[in-house]
Amino acid sequence: MSDDFTWLIVGATGYIGQSIFTAAVRYGRGLGTSSSGMGNFLPLRLDAPEDFDYRLIKRGDLVIVAAAVSSPDLCASEFDRAWAVNVTGSSYFIQRVIDRRARVLFLSSDTVYGERESDFDETGACNPAGNYAQMKRAVEQRFAGEALFKAIRLSHVFSHKDKVTHYLARCVARGEEAKIFHPFLRAIVHLDDVVDGVFALAASWDDVSAHVLNFGGPKIVSRIEFAECIREVHLRELRFTVTEPHAEFFKNRPRVIAMKSPLFAKLLGRPPRTLREAVQFEFAIDRAQGGVS
Repeated sequence: MSDDFTWLIVGATGYIGQSIFTAAVRYGRGLGTSSSGMGNFLPLRLDAPEDFDYRLIKRGDLVIVAAAVSSPDLCASEFDRAWAVNVTGSSYFIQRVIDRRARVLFLSSDTVYGERESDFDETGACNPAGNYAQMKRAVEQRFAGEALFKAIRLSHVFSHKDKVTHYLARCVARGEEAKIFHPFLRAIVHLDDVVDGVFALAASWDDVSAHVLNFGGPKIVSRIEFAECIREVHLRELRFTVTEPHAEFFKNRPRVIAMKSPLFAKLLGRPPRTLREAVQFEFAIDRAQGGVS
């Protein structure tokens, strides 16, 4: 990779943004933002994007928008605040970045496709399910066709730090039985694959004609399969019961999104990791770092 552009990760303290930021720093040119601006991060609030110093961004830089109000339930219960951040503020920020001729990589969601039980790829029609999905889709549409804008539609991003895995580990630590929702199926993707895909896209931006790319794993996985895999590989004492979520849960998120990601595999130059491969990889690292097995 060349050294002639800077990475700016918006939301560099978040779950996905932090991993991208850490990788970018290794190349010696990573900058990050946070809403507070604490530490070495630049201050940026997407509900007040006009306050950001856009002179920090130059032609050719890569700006990754990983910040958002990402809880589907909060996007429903606090709609106006979420829209101000996820759509109005994000769109203002992205436009100012593009005006400076920098590139924008926007982290979107597979929920923009809506409920889909049959396999589909990036050519699939969108039918956003829930307010969060509608917000992500609104930004995608605002910049559709813009050469300096690309969107990544993420499935559930797995690592030992993701919310579901953390919940299962907490249940084991407390000796509690976990509750697993079913039906709830996604093309679960490993966080490291997402980071690798982002870097591959940055390196081949002009060679990738697509403006939207799906980042998902090679198989559609239920929460039951997810929990069983975690138990077999790592959390041996995990106990869980299967329950159907309340109706309100599915107002804000689809039951099944059978997303395929052929462009993602091409970017990586290999198939993305299966869930089992990802779980084995994650918890091997966790044990090496002194985690509880």
